[in-house]
Order: sequence, then C-alpha cells, then structure tokens
Amino acid sequence: MISIVIIHFGKKEFLFSCIESIEAHSSKAVYEIIVVDNDEKNKPEKDLKKRFPRVSYIKSENIGYGAGCNLGAKYAGGEYLFFLNPDTVLFKDTIKELFNFISKKNNVGAVSPLLVKTDGTPQDVIGSQFPTPLRAVFSLSLIHKFFPNNTIANKFFLKKLKKDKPFAVDVFPGTGFMIKKQMFEEVGGFDENYFLFYEEADLAKQLTEKGYKNYIVPEAKIIHIGGASTKKRNDINRIFAKSRFYYFKKWHGFFPALFLELFLRFKKEYIFLGLIFLLALFLRVYKLDSTMTFIGDQGWFYLSARDAVLNKEIPLVGITSSHTWLHQGPYWTYIVAFLFWIFNFNPMVPAYFTAFLGALTIWLIYKVSKELFLEKFGLISAAIYATSPLIIANDRFAYHTSPIPFFTLIFIFCVYKWTKGNYIFFAPALITLGVLYNFELATASLFGVLFIFLFYGIIRRKSWAVKIFERKVLLISILGFILSMAPVIIYDFKNGFPQTLVFGGWIFYKIFKSIAGFSSSLFNPSPITSFLVSKYESLTFPLDKNVAILILCISFIYFLYKIYSRNKEKISYIVLLLVFLFPLFSIYLNKTASDAYIPVLFPSVIAISSVFFASLIKHLNILGKITLFVIIFLNLNFLLRGDFFVKELAFKDRENAADRIITLTKDKGYNLIGEGEGSQFESFTMNYEYLLWRKGHSPSKNNEKFKIYISETSKGIIIKSK
Repeated sequence: MISIVIIHFGKKEFLFSCIESIEAHSSKAVYEIIVVDNDEKNKPEKDLKKRFPRVSYIKSENIGYGAGCNLGAKYAGGEYLFFLNPDTVLFKDTIKELFNFISKKNNVGAVSPLLVKTDGTPQDVIGSQFPTPLRAVFSLSLIHKFFPNNTIANKFFLKKLKKDKPFAVDVFPGTGFMIKKQMFEEVGGFDENYFLFYEEADLAKQLTEKGYKNYIVPEAKIIHIGGASTKKRNDINRIFAKSRFYYFKKWHGFFPALFLELFLRFKKEYIFLGLIFLLALFLRVYKLDSTMTFIGDQGWFYLSARDAVLNKEIPLVGITSSHTWLHQGPYWTYIVAFLFWIFNFNPMVPAYFTAFLGALTIWLIYKVSKELFLEKFGLISAAIYATSPLIIANDRFAYHTSPIPFFTLIFIFCVYKWTKGNYIFFAPALITLGVLYNFELATASLFGVLFIFLFYGIIRRKSWAVKIFERKVLLISILGFILSMAPVIIYDFKNGFPQTLVFGGWIFYKIFKSIAGFSSSLFNPSPITSFLVSKYESLTFPLDKNVAILILCISFIYFLYKIYSRNKEKISYIVLLLVFLFPLFSIYLNKTASDAYIPVLFPSVIAISSVFFASLIKHLNILGKITLFVIIFLNLNFLLRGDFFVKELAFKDRENAADRIITLTKDKGYNLIGEGEGSQFESFTMNYEYLLWRKGHSPSKNNEKFKIYISETSKGIIIKSK
C-alpha cells in the first residue's frame, strides 16, 4: 500500500482539489491519504471529514514542512510513502507510474513526477544538481541575474536535459516524491532543523550518501500551482535564507556557508542603493569645509557642548528656542559634546556627522518605503531623498534639526508596524517621539499621530491598540518614554516644571486662540503658504516653482486616490498622510514660519512623491524613468553650480573673520560686540566666540577698554575696533 502524506497550510480549496485528483485517477484499494494540518488558524477538519471520510486527519501546530512529513510518516501504514504538496493536481496514473518505477528498479532512492504547467509543458525548474558553493555563486546569486544562461547555472537547473524518459537527478522536487518507508526511516527522515526549504535537498543528499539514486519519471505528471502556502507569510525570505545557510553549513562547513550567505543576499537592488548612497554621501561632504553654514545658534550649541566636556557636567536642556522662555532638548548638545571629546573640539566634525547621518537616512528611507509598499518605492524614495536640494542643505548644516528626518522615519516605521497588528512597536514609537522632542520642540506635533491611531484603535477595539494596556507593554512604553525624556524631566523637577507647564500652556493658548478667536493663520495663510512653497520648491525642484507645485499637487491627489481606492496597503498611506498633516497643521497653528518645522516633513513628502513617480514609471515605463532622471540631474546641476545654496556667509568667511580679530587684538583683552541686523539676538556673536576660543584668544567676559564690533552685511563681515 502507498501512504500519501499531505501537509496542509493555506487555502483548503487547494487541499480538496488535490485529494479529488487523487481519488479520480487512482485505485482506492492501493493507497491511504494522511493530512497533517500545520495551519494554526484555518482548520479544515470538519469539511475534510465530511467530503473525504477515508482521509486520516492529524491536527498539528505549524511545526514546519519536514517535521510535518515526519509526523505523517509515523502514522503511515503503507510500504511506500508519497509526500505531496496540497497545491498540486495529479494526472491520470501518476501514482501508478511512480510505483511501477520505484518497485521494479534497484537502488532507487526517491522518485518524483514531472512538474508541469496547466498546459502540460514542463516547468522551468523540475530538479537540480546538489547545491555547492560554486554552483550557488553562479546559479543563486546576482551573477545569475545578469548572466542567466551561464554554463554552471544551466547544468545546475538541468535546463538542457532531455525530459522524455526517466532520468537521474541529484535533488528531486519536494513538491511530490515517492520513497520506500524503510529507506525513509533508514536515513532518519527529514532533518527537522529545516522549517521550510532545502529539506528535500538535504534528504536527497542523505540518500545519495547511502548509495541510492533519485529519479524523475516524466510519464508521471502533476500540476504545481506554487506559492499557495508561502504567500501567507511575510517572513518567507528570512526562512529561506536560514534554511539555505543551515544546508551549506551542514554539508560544506560554517565559514563557506557564512561567506556564501553574505554573497547570496546581495541583490541588484543593493547595487543601485549603494550607488545612491555614494552619490548622497558625495553631495553631503563635497566642499563642506568651505560652504558649511555656521550661524550664531550653532555657536551657542558648540559653546554649551564645550562647557559640558571641560566642566564634566551633563546639561539637562539645550539652548533656548525662538521663544526665550522655552529650551530645546539637550540631545544635540550631547552629540556635539561627544564629537568634541573624540576629535579635540574640531568645529567641522559635527557637520561631517550630520552629512554621514543624512547619507545613512537614504538606507533608512529605502527600508521604510520598502516595508510600507514595495522595493521599487524604496529605491525611488532613496533616489529623490539623496538628491533633494533642501535635504542636502539640511544634512550639510550641523544643527539640532539635522537628525530629525532620520528619527522621523523610525517613528513612521514603528507606527506602521504597530497599526498592522504588532503592538510591541507602540513602545519604540513613543520612545522615538521623546527623542525627537529632545532635538526640536516642533516635532511634538507627531504626538497627535499617535493619539489619533490610539483613539481609533480603542474605539474600534483593535487588538494592536487594546493590547498596549497590558501590564508588560504599558510598563515598557512608560519607562522607555520617561528614559527618553529623562533630562527634561529631571530639569523640570529641579526647577518647578517650567518646560512642561510653559510648553503645555503655550500649545493650549495657540489652539484656544485659533478656535475661539478665529484668528488662526488657517484663515490668513498667505505668509506661511509663501514660506512653505519656497521650501517645497527647494525640496523637489528649485529651478521652477510652477513645476515643483505641479509635482506636489499631482502627487498629493494621486496619494489621496490610493487611500480612497482601499487598496491592501491603505494603512501605509494613512500613516504617511498623518505624519505629513500634523506638522503642517502645527506650522499654520503657530502663525510663524520657521525652518525648524520643516525637516520633520521631509520623509513623508518624499514618500508621497515616490508613490506618484512609481506610478508614472509603471504606466509610462522608460518615459517615467527619464522624467525622474531629468529632475534629479537638473537638481544636481543646480546644487553643484550654486555651491549648495550658500549665498550668505559660510564657515570659512567666519573663520577668516576670527583670524582678523586675533590680528587686531593681539595680546589685548577685548569685548566682542555685535552690530547691525541680527545683533539683537543673544547668540549673534557666539559662533565667533567659539572660533576665537579654539584659536586661543577668547573675548573677555569683563568690561574691557578695547572693543571689537562685528556686523554681517550683504558685502561681507565688517570688523571695527575702538
């Protein structure tokens, strides 16, 4: 008797169709059917027993394909085992032909039917040679993508082998094969360390080591639909890679397996991503030492970081914001202090740090866009982000706002994973908000995103919202957030909660005034609108405002259409939309335009634009790619020819001014006093103070007779002495 073992995972319709084809084309007297149910959610037991009462049903957890086959084999009463995938349809006499071959021919290990398409023609891959490191390099890697017809790959996949009569193969397809039960037990069955994939290659190897040969019998045919079970999993690539590594480690050693795995995981997409990264890095460091902006507020951060290192004290807040009664968080001060400690207070190092972090953000936006949508979205987002003029300017600017896009992307990813059902991501989303707040107060608008999703999830009783109130998750979330906000919390406890009370009161005042007084900038948006348009122009296409606005409008309309169409990725679009709208609303609510509000918008705007360009490429193909390439090329040309937006004074100009001051003062004690536009701000001269300190001739804090007056004009830096 033949025991047919079927591992169920997926749609029961496939399973039933498979069993029907067995019963239609086989004699019931010579076989039994054993179904091992690995599907933890969709149990077909009742329907199965009703439709097929002769079938033996074994309920199981998802223990993996090999382990499921071993379990079925234990209950098998037949002399022969026929392992069969549920997404198959047998032809007439398939089982008979396999049995006749294996029972009459000596020294046979496993025999498999020919895998065919619905039209009866053989499938592309019906078996293979044993995977070896050399064969894997030419058949399973990027090399095969570029050179699909190389000799080694053709031999590995048996492409030139005649398939009109039985032929020996190293590895038979695991889709369906017959083997003597005694022989199966002799080799120990399937190695259960394989959860899925490569288990048939391992079994074939074990059979060959025992001196048996494996065959494919073309007279026996089955249709294999393929992917019926694996489509349900989003971790299939990880499982495949794990099994592949285990196979090569088992048969070829750890280090060959390790090096091979690193090589095999390298995809053509990584080449494009690598080129984009290198381009992005070049654009962020090219001529940086001469074109970096170095304003007074940067100097303020630098002085604060310097004092932290020299005094060995950890500041609890950063510099004051545009509202002098509010401090920024201290995280940027911490980063600068650490860099100064390592690199001897070099003022250029923070700029190189933000430049590298900006380039690293390319990888992050690729991963996040790929997670939310598809790989092509990731590459398009990375390309646009890498070459965006405004983003490049931000990354070349050693300032507390520069890291914001990086952490905003982390926030987007966490919110997406949370709302997709993985409730443990609520904690890192909340923690990331604390980190963002400690870089720039304006990012507090993103708390609204978290609140909206939480409110919706609770109202609709979504598990991902309800489960965050479980003791463990809630505790981790609260403690994590407290830890991310620790400096501000400690500062508030020591000083009577000025940050919390003042910031909260300020937000309440803004909202109340907008609603009650109807005086919000929502009703008089022209100054802010003009500001945002100029920023978007620089973000996408600074050469022409009209083209930039056209891209924005089309992208946004198409984006809203994608939400309206209720596609399967709808939550991805909603997350991006809210991350875009809440910071935008905060700008209008505040009624004042500030550059600090802009970086948090970078990821969402770029991702929204990438959705449009992906659609353009999909429908127009080459023309769409050319359009994207032309925009990127023109942006690069604009940047390189215009010295990266540096129309004002750069770092070198201020460094030269510091040298002039040292020449004027020599060994004298002196006071440094700002004059002209901008001198009313406390930080006006702090950039010069830092440079002068590092050069060893700081201005005095005492009242000195000798005064140096410095002003910045369109004609340059003017220095006077009295």
